[in-house]
Order: sequence, then C-alpha cells, then structure tokens
Amino acid sequence: MPNQPDISIFRGSRPGSSLPIDIGNFRHFTRGRYALGEAYRLAGVNRDGALLAPAYHCVTMLDPAMALGADIVLYPLQPDLSPVLNKLDELLAAYGKPVKAFLATHYFGLAKNFSHLKKWCDRHDIVLIEDCSHTLFTEAFQAAGTGIYGRFVASSPYKFFACEDGGLLYSPDAVLLDTVKTRPAGVVEELRGIKRVIEKCRSNGPTASDSELIDARLAELNVKPLIEGNNRITAYDHPSSLYTAEESGLSSLMGSRCIVRLSSLTENMKRRRNNYQRWAKAVAELPNCHALFPELPEYCFPYMFPLHIKHAKPHFYWLKQLGTPVWRWDEMVISGCPIAQDYRLHLLHLACHQSLTDLQLDWMITVLQKTLRSPWQGVK
Repeated sequence: MPNQPDISIFRGSRPGSSLPIDIGNFRHFTRGRYALGEAYRLAGVNRDGALLAPAYHCVTMLDPAMALGADIVLYPLQPDLSPVLNKLDELLAAYGKPVKAFLATHYFGLAKNFSHLKKWCDRHDIVLIEDCSHTLFTEAFQAAGTGIYGRFVASSPYKFFACEDGGLLYSPDAVLLDTVKTRPAGVVEELRGIKRVIEKCRSNGPTASDSELIDARLAELNVKPLIEGNNRITAYDHPSSLYTAEESGLSSLMGSRCIVRLSSLTENMKRRRNNYQRWAKAVAELPNCHALFPELPEYCFPYMFPLHIKHAKPHFYWLKQLGTPVWRWDEMVISGCPIAQDYRLHLLHLACHQSLTDLQLDWMITVLQKTLRSPWQGVK
C-alpha cells in the first residue's frame, strides 16, 4: 500500500519519540534552499552573525546566507565528509567575530553521527542546523539517524519523489517556527506543476542501439581536442541565479505534497538501494576510480552514488559529452580544505533514483566502465 513501509526502518530516528512527528513542527517551501534560509535567519545569521559551513558544498547551501548579507566561514572535512572536529576551535578563534550557526550535512543519504558536533555547538552557543537535503526527511518519515541533533533541519523531499518541488523546515520546538510564514502557490502554478510532472514521466531514455555506439563515440572523442568547461575564479557578493527572493517565501505545491504522501516508500527505498548496490558492484574492480562509500548501511535511503575518479580530465568531460547524467559540485567557494579541493573535480554524483529502468542503468554503467578504461595521451 502507498506510504506504508516497514516502520522498523524508520523507528528510532529520534530517540524517545514515535513517528510521525506533529505537522506543527514543519513549514513547507518550494525548495530546501529556502528552508535553509529561514533556518539561518532564525539562528541569527546576518551581517553581524556568520555561518560555519562545510568546505565541500553546493552553492545553494550558501546562497541563503549570502542573501542575508552574512559572512561564511568554511570548515574542513575528512575523506568521509565528516567535519574535522579538532580544527573547529582553531577556526573559530581565527575568525574572531560572532558565529551564529553551524551547517552540518548528511551527504548522499548516509547519516552522520553529529553528537560530538552538537556538544561543540552548545559549548560555543552556536545553533546547529542539519542539512537533510540528501536524506529522506518528511512529515511522516525520517531516515534513521537524521534530524536528531539540529535545532533546525532542512530537507528536500522532491529529490526522492516524482514531484515538481518540495522543501521542508523542521524544528523539534514548534514555537521556534511561529514567525515563519509562506504564501501558497496559485491555481495556475499548481496546474503547471502537474503538467511538468507528466512531461518528465514521458521522457525518453537510451535504447539498445545507443549502447552499441559507445565504443565508436569514445574513439571519436579520443582523437579530438578535449572540450572542457570554463574553470574561472569569480568574486561575487550576492546569491547565485539558483536563488531568488521571489521564491524564498513560496510554499510547495499541493500536488507535490500529495505525491509525497501517496508514494510507496518501501518500493522507493528498495529500488534506490538496489541501484546503489549495482553501481558499487560495477565499479569494484574498475580502474581509475573508487567508491566513496562502497558499503550501504542497513536501512539507508541513498540519494546518489558518489564515485571518486582519478582523471577528471578527460573522463568527466567524456561522460558529459556521451550524454551520461552525472554531476559534481565544481562551483564552490575556495577554501584551504584539501578534501574539498580534490572532490570538487574528482567526486562524481551518479543517479540511483527509483525511476531508473534496468536498461537506463545498464547503459549508464556501460558508459562509465568503457570511459574509465579508455586511455588518453594527455593523462600522465
């Protein structure tokens, strides 16, 4: 039945409480970035109060702080993307100004234990904000280990369901959300959202003939000059184009909320886990790469499969030119964190969502394997 998973999967995500959480503890936004913005505002992030954020990040994690005119201080990460705790005091002392909030992220759907981080934040009177945009966190179900320690939690349900939008702001203390108001979308926008969902469902995927062309296309790319993206440093003091003031106070579509409520979480998690594990098996013996998290924890609801590649040039560019749906966070703020510097270009985000067909995933795996096995004379 829809929305009726094995509750043992989710029970215990918040010690001492039962699920679901009261809906009064949530506020709806069109995207998680705007939920983050409200969390920052409530925490006191502004021109006089800075944000501590991870050195490895998507720009939309920082856009809301920039919209508030705040300074952003980046903290270093370990290879598994956990904060380097013994560097935080040093970083705080070096900054010297008030820091109001600390953003802690559960990357790729794998929950982190932020208990020591919570103690550090409490000791320094800093608000801990949990970024659950890569984890399943809705009004009805929260992935185990998430949303436990943050005074505020921001999530992006639309990343896990076939809906047009959806962001959530949660606080265990509902009173903290009393001042958070959003405006509903109009009827026209609701209808447009339904139309876009239908169009996405009709999108075409690769065919068997596409797989037969991979070798020929790789051979062609290998003898041509490498087409790279623009790698430039830009100074800016405003949010990126992905953040707009007009959308910041907009609530998610009612149609999107219905899709979240009616989707089968059990089936979604099963398919995502199977797809993630297929990626892990496919790259286990593959040269020029390694899985960041080859083992998927029990009951984990994965968002993407993170893969570290040895040669971003040419392999990332070839994958893109072959039409592979692959992402990386190559647009980020410069920091002294070596992990962020490395992952910026070398950590790929590979799709494992539940709507992938076997043919689509087979094609993606084949393209990746053939690409990473292809030599290039420019690689030393």
